[in-house]
Amino acid sequence: MTVVSQIAAPMNVRSDFPAFGALQGVTVLDTGGVVAAPFACELAAECGAQVIRVELPTEDVVRGNPDAFRRGLLRESAWWAQEDRNKLGIVLDFSNPEGKEVFASLVKKSDIWIESSIPGTYSDHLGITDEWVHQLNPSLVIVHVSGYGQYGDPQYFKRASYDMIGQAFSGFLDMNGEPDGPPMKSNPYTNDYITSLWTLWSALAGYISAQRTGQGQSIDVAQFECQFKMLGDNAIDYLMFGHEHHRAGNFDPSGAHPYGVYPTKDGWLCIGAVGGPFQRLKKLVPALDQDKYQTMVDQITYGQEIREHLEAWLAERTSEEAELALNAVKVPSSRVMTMNDIATNPHYKARDMIIEWTDHVGGKVRGVGFAPKFSGTPGRVWRGAPDRGQDTEAVLIWAGYDAQQIDALRAGGAVE
Repeated sequence: MTVVSQIAAPMNVRSDFPAFGALQGVTVLDTGGVVAAPFACELAAECGAQVIRVELPTEDVVRGNPDAFRRGLLRESAWWAQEDRNKLGIVLDFSNPEGKEVFASLVKKSDIWIESSIPGTYSDHLGITDEWVHQLNPSLVIVHVSGYGQYGDPQYFKRASYDMIGQAFSGFLDMNGEPDGPPMKSNPYTNDYITSLWTLWSALAGYISAQRTGQGQSIDVAQFECQFKMLGDNAIDYLMFGHEHHRAGNFDPSGAHPYGVYPTKDGWLCIGAVGGPFQRLKKLVPALDQDKYQTMVDQITYGQEIREHLEAWLAERTSEEAELALNAVKVPSSRVMTMNDIATNPHYKARDMIIEWTDHVGGKVRGVGFAPKFSGTPGRVWRGAPDRGQDTEAVLIWAGYDAQQIDALRAGGAVE
């Protein structure tokens, strides 16, 4: 099918698309699967980018999550409502030749394409190579998100992966858990969400470069590498000194105290007191006011003693009482917050981190707000998450198709 534009295509897919945010005017194609790539695109959508969520004929895993909203025959998970709001939705069958042609028309009008798949999914099976894409749009920034990267050792880079696989292969999982227990993965989906941040910043770096040079590029985001880059001194200490950090549960691997999670009369309190804060803590907890507890080395050498003195003091206080007392003398500490605590916390409320918006399936939805805060171009929710194919017609008109062509694409199964 040849795309013939009968009328000049609109600037935005929808006429009611508002101008807001730091990324207004940027169009992002989102063809990713759970969780890293779509969440990166959601962050862009919250900043005003026009994000076109391209779903496959099969149901998206996040959309199909168990906890769901329903309205008539429509159904969407709460997770989908949270992390796909502001997006525009189209269902596209890439395996259909006409579907591939539709994708080509979207590529021509977009600035960034973010996808997540096993390497070779697009190039080997669908004939959608980076070279083919850049022939259509030389300035497009392509971001490939995968578990192990687009190249490398043949036995690895085409492996399937999930969040916990990235945690395991990066070495991150081995560092978490109790000293005498098994490795423990970090929830919820720590590697996925960290990868989202790397995905978006690299996409925007590529976009800035393309704006300056007119030349797009392909970006290879490997989930395990994103986590590996964030191991602090663990990797370099081993590579340089052969020093392997071992699991330390809720405490610092060095053995320094107080730096960890400690029991109170009614719960748990996280305390970090090294250097100056430790000296202030000594004045609050009489048993710690000893001359031998002075330096960071002392906090390691006498770490177990310090822990016992602190836990005895905490055992006489509730988590809230101890938190208030510690913060009053500028010792960093926080109760281990539950979702129930967060839902009623005044600071979350003051910073608009729990907000409401209208979703076409869920109605009035209460969920997570925006971070970070932009003083001049704040984010907003202007619409809920799209239903399957909700914006297919509008997206195709924007791409240059007329009504007759759209009907033919639907009849041929290329789009829904």
